[in-house]
Amino acid sequence: MTLSVINWNVAENRVWYVRLADTGTEISVGLYLTSADAQAQTNVQANGESNGYGSVLEVTLSNQSGASVPVSLFQDSYAWHLVVSGANGDGSKIFKVKEFVELDEISHSIYRSTDIIEARALAEINAHTHARIIRSLALGVHMPALEPGDIVRLQSSRRSLDVYGQVFEHRITGQPNSLISELEAVSFLALKR
Repeated sequence: MTLSVINWNVAENRVWYVRLADTGTEISVGLYLTSADAQAQTNVQANGESNGYGSVLEVTLSNQSGASVPVSLFQDSYAWHLVVSGANGDGSKIFKVKEFVELDEISHSIYRSTDIIEARALAEINAHTHARIIRSLALGVHMPALEPGDIVRLQSSRRSLDVYGQVFEHRITGQPNSLISELEAVSFLALKR
């Protein structure tokens, strides 16, 4: 596994340089305005650390005193600024993250093919115009009819959440006295420029 940025939730909406480094116990994250600053580790705008190593680690950033461009949450409903992944011993990496842009509605008939829609969505995510939000859910019951691609509605009055997501993965876990469905539901967030 190499250090990588999985998801992004940072405002000010601009080009950022993100430096990820292994500290021996966690992944440190630094946010910079230029590539030169990121390489020299000077003029850091915000920084934070992951809680250990793994594939989906939420990181909350803290603004540095004297930061010329302080950061905040782009989407307040998420408590993290970015999600990273990495393992112990991974080398430091610098990523350039571009501004979010708004994607025009896909209404042309050519985009009604499932394969083309998926290809375009992947291209837009790679261009940082959309963020993929993955939610892992353990259901209290077994739902064998649920398949990848199905749409599910997630509601939580405690978290003021009411969203739809597409089932990305469905795992069935067996216990001595029951079967439980575990889902990964994906929703896509259009990000604006």
